[in-house]
Amino acid sequence: MLSSAYDLSFYEFDEENDPKQYGVLLCDVIHGKPPMKPLYIGLGWYWYYHGIRYGAETACLPTSHGWDSRFINGYPYITAIKTTEEERQAREPLFRERIKPFIEDFDGVWSSFKQELMSMYKEAKESRGLKEWEDIRKLSNIDLLTFFLDFAYIINRKEGEVHFIMLMASYYISGLFQQMWQDIFGVEAAVDPNFNKIMAGFESQAIAVVRGLWTLGRRAVELGLRKAFDTEDNEEVIKNLGKSAAGSQWLKEYKEFLLEHGWRCERMHAYDTPAWVEKLSLAIGNIKMLMAEEVFPFDARIRRVIEERKRTTEEVLAKIPEGQKEAFEISMQAAQKSGYWSEDHTYYCDFYIGALGRWIITEFGRRFAEAGCIDAPEDIHFLHPNEIRKAAIPMGRINLRPYVERRKKEWERNLTIEPKPYYGDISQAQSVLKSDPTLAVSTQIPIVREELKADLYGAASAPGLAEGKARVITSVDNLSELEPGEILVAPGTSAPWTVSFNIISGLISDGGGALSHPVIMAREYGIPCVAGCVEGTTKIKTGQRVRVDGDRGVAYILDR
Repeated sequence: MLSSAYDLSFYEFDEENDPKQYGVLLCDVIHGKPPMKPLYIGLGWYWYYHGIRYGAETACLPTSHGWDSRFINGYPYITAIKTTEEERQAREPLFRERIKPFIEDFDGVWSSFKQELMSMYKEAKESRGLKEWEDIRKLSNIDLLTFFLDFAYIINRKEGEVHFIMLMASYYISGLFQQMWQDIFGVEAAVDPNFNKIMAGFESQAIAVVRGLWTLGRRAVELGLRKAFDTEDNEEVIKNLGKSAAGSQWLKEYKEFLLEHGWRCERMHAYDTPAWVEKLSLAIGNIKMLMAEEVFPFDARIRRVIEERKRTTEEVLAKIPEGQKEAFEISMQAAQKSGYWSEDHTYYCDFYIGALGRWIITEFGRRFAEAGCIDAPEDIHFLHPNEIRKAAIPMGRINLRPYVERRKKEWERNLTIEPKPYYGDISQAQSVLKSDPTLAVSTQIPIVREELKADLYGAASAPGLAEGKARVITSVDNLSELEPGEILVAPGTSAPWTVSFNIISGLISDGGGALSHPVIMAREYGIPCVAGCVEGTTKIKTGQRVRVDGDRGVAYILDR
């Protein structure tokens, strides 16, 4: 029996044959919760789905042809397309050749790709005379449709291919180094404090943007504008600032910052949440969280993190047998870049491509609603690309409501369903994950050690110990609820959550592996973290005292 996937047949789940073919399919709660809407599944996820396979085949990964993906009750379930033993042997020498540039000059390869992507985005806007968010309203229907088609089939494809050739290379390098670590030291790298210490201390673009927000906050204090921010309503903050010359000057600087760095939606993997450049008030909450700090919190901690990395690296290298030292050091340096890349790429890939998509799609939603094709602009998210093409020119003559109605009803039902963690044989999960290390960014299996008698066991961790009051937050929209020093408990974190690392004392996340956002950012900020523990948000309640033991990858609930 096939499980429906919003009329997208290549995502339909065959509950009899898919588990047999793949062993197990694991729910991707990092990218897919709450459930995605149909347009993003058929466009954004479609090209990521292509990019993952393109990356695996271009790099000639020995153990995997990339991912396969199904949608069940609106949630993505992923697995590896494992190679045969014969394929593995044939691909191994090709892979060694193709991975060399990433090992020898990772920064050079990535810098070239970054420049290529940013040039593509810039050309897409400037060739159409677009700069401000509102400028897109000036396009004719045919020009808007052409922009949409370029975005859907050229820009998205290029971004997906660059994104995942880099991801395949960097994550595979990290996976090989983690295996080398386990072979030498006899412990899982993801929960070894020494491993995590030598992976830390590399600033990404994600942190650079947060530093820019902090700088804007300090600029507001310098201009005597602190009181303008003393309201919970961030739209009111914008109004308050517009009432004075100093406030207007600050808003001008803020808008310039957003025109460069604000091409990012509140949820990375969706088109249905606004972008910073679209809605000026969105980044104000982040600025509020930072503006009281006279020194950027990351800078206050990074020196200690770097010193600890250097010291731990010396201690680790001293334990490596002489015959293995050179190979270990080369692998270590390449693996360190993989963690940095994991956070750097979101700016150039996930954020920018998502905001461009929302820009175009939101405008079609507005025009379709005005023309009577759909009831409300937001209904655009329940259409597929070919349906947008169908109505783009004969707009007022096309009724798109029948497509919207049944998919919206299905999506609303899916909102009420708690997704199953997996389908198939969970005992095969480790085999699937090891065959394709890139899966670890989206899903992972906790490393359970019964002797620790913990309440939660993680799949990966960042070192250190923290004890304090828990704050359960399930959406980035609610980050303003965080109080300094609290321990954040979340389903997972991604780049929009980065600002929270400046004030929390520890982190527990349901999802995530060694190269996931919660672990990488916690390492960089020197904050204890336990990730991939599956049940943190269900077992822990806000206000309970918890202990995060990042040195052993476990967490304890101290009061019931």
